[in-house]
Amino acid sequence: MNRLAVLLAIAGMLACALVSPASADLSSKLGALEGNNLKGYLAPLPNAMSTTMNSGIFQSGGVPKQGFSVNFGVHINGASFEDADRVFTPTDPDGSQSGPVPTVVGDGAAVPHNGPYGQAVYPGGLDISQFLLPMPQLTIGSVMGTRATVRWFAMDFKNNEIGKIDFLGVGAQHSLNQYIQGLPVDVAIGGFYQKLKLGDGLLDTKALHFDVTASHKFGGLIKLEPYVSVGYDTFDMKVKYKFTGSGPQNGETLTVDFDQIKNKHLAAGAQLSLAVVKLHAEFVSAANTGAAIGLSFGL
Repeated sequence: MNRLAVLLAIAGMLACALVSPASADLSSKLGALEGNNLKGYLAPLPNAMSTTMNSGIFQSGGVPKQGFSVNFGVHINGASFEDADRVFTPTDPDGSQSGPVPTVVGDGAAVPHNGPYGQAVYPGGLDISQFLLPMPQLTIGSVMGTRATVRWFAMDFKNNEIGKIDFLGVGAQHSLNQYIQGLPVDVAIGGFYQKLKLGDGLLDTKALHFDVTASHKFGGLIKLEPYVSVGYDTFDMKVKYKFTGSGPQNGETLTVDFDQIKNKHLAAGAQLSLAVVKLHAEFVSAANTGAAIGLSFGL
């Protein structure tokens, strides 16, 4: 129980990183943009969020056919941004084009522009090179070679413009070794669905992941289990915000749907187990290049 309390506390502190002082004014930054300019400003986020949300889910292809097991831990998933992600070329209200301006991950300085409705301002970014996401995760098994996995946290930062963070992920992994005898490695298929919401509908995202994971255990008391997985991801994002920029839509609530992302997902990593403690690390090639690390306790 003490270990569980410590992990929950760590998960809470890591979740706070999502709402740092730099990101606290995200809603006001979005309010200055509309249409394609908002899509251009947020363009780096869907790939990064798809990679982080769909990473670090399954660390083993070994799923027992029967028996009780439980594992709880915190995973930290991350994706890197390229230099090209830091700027975009906007379309000005009069139909002309300004030079490059910051995206949400770009330089923090805003860029003014004189348009047909007066001076407009393209907001600065958060000036970050990586996107990190903490994932509290619980796995329980096994029934008929199947185990279930859940990710969840919810927080309400009442003094912050983003406010609420609601995150939920559910899925399962099913062993293939029970059908194919004599395989030299453990193999399992898995599927996982996740949704993440920031603020009062500010960002509404959904992710879906399928993969096949193969692994093999080495050692005795201390076990090392390398694993690889091949999978497929989808990711959807919708933004709902109040437009505060210049123009006829000032004061209106706008909704912008982003195109769905679909891509392959390749991962390679290893899990180290000692008694009830497990550590894992993996590298990911998906919508972005990413990585995941995790600490968990279980039987």
